[in-house]
Amino acid sequence: MITKREKLLWSGYVLLLVILLLLSSTDLIIKEKEREIYPVSVIVEDTNDGNYVNFRKGMELAAMEENADVSFVTLYETGNLGQQQEMIRREEQEGAKALVVAPAFGVSSGQIAKETEQPSVLVWTAGEADGAASVITTDFGAMGEELAQRIGENCDRDIPVYLFGRTLEQESAGSFEAALRPALEGMGFSVRVTLGNPQEICGRILERIAGTEKKGAVIVGLDPDCLEETVSLLKADENLRYCVRGLYGRGSSLAILDALDEGIIRGLCVTDDFRAGYLCIRRAVEAACGQKTEPFTVLEHYYIEKEDLRQPRYEKMLYPIE
Repeated sequence: MITKREKLLWSGYVLLLVILLLLSSTDLIIKEKEREIYPVSVIVEDTNDGNYVNFRKGMELAAMEENADVSFVTLYETGNLGQQQEMIRREEQEGAKALVVAPAFGVSSGQIAKETEQPSVLVWTAGEADGAASVITTDFGAMGEELAQRIGENCDRDIPVYLFGRTLEQESAGSFEAALRPALEGMGFSVRVTLGNPQEICGRILERIAGTEKKGAVIVGLDPDCLEETVSLLKADENLRYCVRGLYGRGSSLAILDALDEGIIRGLCVTDDFRAGYLCIRRAVEAACGQKTEPFTVLEHYYIEKEDLRQPRYEKMLYPIE
């Protein structure tokens, strides 16, 4: 027979269990530690993300690991400095704790860093930037010198080389051309530079080459947009393809890689865009937390031709799994 005292004890145990259950269910005892979310805005100089596919894949992986909320922002007009400055101000006002910026045309990376209120990580610049938390880039000058060497190995000196580019005011294109052109001229090539909107210059110059250059010409895209536009024109007109003795450039968009695989592009300079995107977000979160971060990283660049696309090291880099 249960005594009155035992009944009271059992009742007390039940009441205690109920209280503990209520407390735990309302997080008053066992409260899960909340992870802070770090808003990071990535502002590029382009109007779309076609040249940033692998970069975004690396960025998204780092965002998951670092608990970052990433906004990817493009411009309405490629390279428009005023628009980029406006986007930077807008993203800061909307709560970004750090910025990743690919500088627009006509601005130094140092200027971008000085104008931002939040910590900034700069990508694809020509060198270090005072005031930036970190810089992720590659050596565009060395890239230009290597491409010149490869063209010299593949092409006769009596064939002119035409360089197509949007502008040399962009740090990456300017550094690339400043090394490429003198190296080619030093090897005896005649070099001609044409700058402007790819849709306006590439077709016009290709038609001129087809009509005036008896031995054809070598074409180099100083930026991915000019290289892609040239590819598109050569695919559409076989007569133009006959006058191009070699198409070279830099970039790793899917359209560019497909053209290399099809033999339209002869040689490419590429970097590990996936790793660049990953490092940018890692460094941005570190800066947002007030942690010390690596100030300057130069990623290796590579020269590849069609047969290299099937090599495991390049296949993994150029076609990363999401």
